[in-house]
Amino acid sequence: MLNRRELMVGGAALATWNAASATRAVDAKRAAIEAVALPAGFNGALAFGQRGRVSHIRCVGLADVEARRPITRQTQYRWGSASKWLTSVAVLRLTEQKRLSLDAPIGRYLPELPDGTGRRVTLRHLLSNTSGIPDLLSRQIASEPQLRTSSASAQAMVARFAGGALTFEPGEGWDYAALNWVIVAAIVERVADDAFPAVVRRLVFEPLAMSGAGFAQPGEPVLPHLAAAYGTIAPPERKISAAPGFVAATGNIAGGVDDAMRAADGIFHGSLLSATSRKALVEVRWPDQSYALGGRVRSIDGEPWAWETGKVGGYRTHIAHRLGRSETIVIFNTTDMDQSAIGSWVKAIAQA
Repeated sequence: MLNRRELMVGGAALATWNAASATRAVDAKRAAIEAVALPAGFNGALAFGQRGRVSHIRCVGLADVEARRPITRQTQYRWGSASKWLTSVAVLRLTEQKRLSLDAPIGRYLPELPDGTGRRVTLRHLLSNTSGIPDLLSRQIASEPQLRTSSASAQAMVARFAGGALTFEPGEGWDYAALNWVIVAAIVERVADDAFPAVVRRLVFEPLAMSGAGFAQPGEPVLPHLAAAYGTIAPPERKISAAPGFVAATGNIAGGVDDAMRAADGIFHGSLLSATSRKALVEVRWPDQSYALGGRVRSIDGEPWAWETGKVGGYRTHIAHRLGRSETIVIFNTTDMDQSAIGSWVKAIAQA
């Protein structure tokens, strides 16, 4: 049996080894980030962090090309579909409070839904894009572009567009449908008796100290460090999509690098969610798409990573988090890049 002195010496050695290992990891990731060959005109940030804190960040280009305002660590970006990840976390918190159930028919919360939809579709189906509800909303936008700037509520959009016959049995198909998330927002607002952004702020942003996060939509506080997005840089041509409030759950969250780091660590390694909820969040529901609840889970060298991506207008978001230990890679871009190129950079950094 080891004596106390031997235990102390062994513990100190282990701590030294862990610190040295962490330092080597940061050095490797720093080198990999700096080695990324960015295209001309790139505007954005690449970062690596451990335990929710930024270890290295590379800020490149301009947050506002016309005003010559540079990208900094405080710059905010629209997250696009990465919003779905935090929406799913808010829903899981409400399930822990017994106000929602992932597997209850959604007609329990929205009894006005058609019987076939209300009885057969669950929140788990909506959050995994396997509901079978046709996305009549997205189809209508082509012929009714004023919907993009509509002030209608999520409840009103559900009443108008959620009445279509199911296109497949819930759980038996996959469709990346914006309407799924409009319905989620309507449910959250109904059970919480509050606006969707306020619920997410209370259940997710505040407990995770995401002080730079918010909603880029009408009626919400202005985000003071929000970068502009561009389709072209020379000459500068902005590409910023409208953000009606009814799509808050699917694409309107914005924030900075520190917000993404704190979210990833707090959600997957902190006390915000129970172990049961964390398991549900990363359980892949549709393998062909690696899709779990509100995001994907990908394997890199045999290890699972949460793979949160988004694009809206010219904004591109990639938040990758190693589930085995708290390491996060964040890449934000505002120049309408090919998402697959960003994904290849994330993979290279992860493997460094």
